[in-house]
Amino acid sequence: MTPIELATRRRVTGLTSGEFARLFVTIERKVGGESAHWDASDVESWELVGPPVTADQHLNDTFAAANEFVATLAKRLYRMITPADEGTVVTVFDDDVTFWAEQPDLGGIPHALWNIAALQAIEWVRRETGVVCTLDVRPAIG
Repeated sequence: MTPIELATRRRVTGLTSGEFARLFVTIERKVGGESAHWDASDVESWELVGPPVTADQHLNDTFAAANEFVATLAKRLYRMITPADEGTVVTVFDDDVTFWAEQPDLGGIPHALWNIAALQAIEWVRRETGVVCTLDVRPAIG
């Protein structure tokens, strides 16, 4: 994977470098037999000089998992909010900690992926019914 491809794919997923690094480590616990302990600075470096060869397939797997998560969650949220009316509210999150506190089964998954899925679900509702749902942004805890 080239540096520009990595940067573009990460940005398309809606993730910051730090969020992508956490997702990568959550999904890919080992790379080349060693524990994955990467952070935002590693991802930023890869976007300049390219990722390590040993991480290439793991990066593709992480992007695929992120896309699959968003698609699955968007469908789930869509089913939860339909039939929708003008009073339908969908929760999105300001940060990971608040998201994980309310969705503990999704710990390690960046809140940005939830938010993208929520936006996709309410857009499907708007296109199909003309109903515009409201987003309720949960502020950060504490």
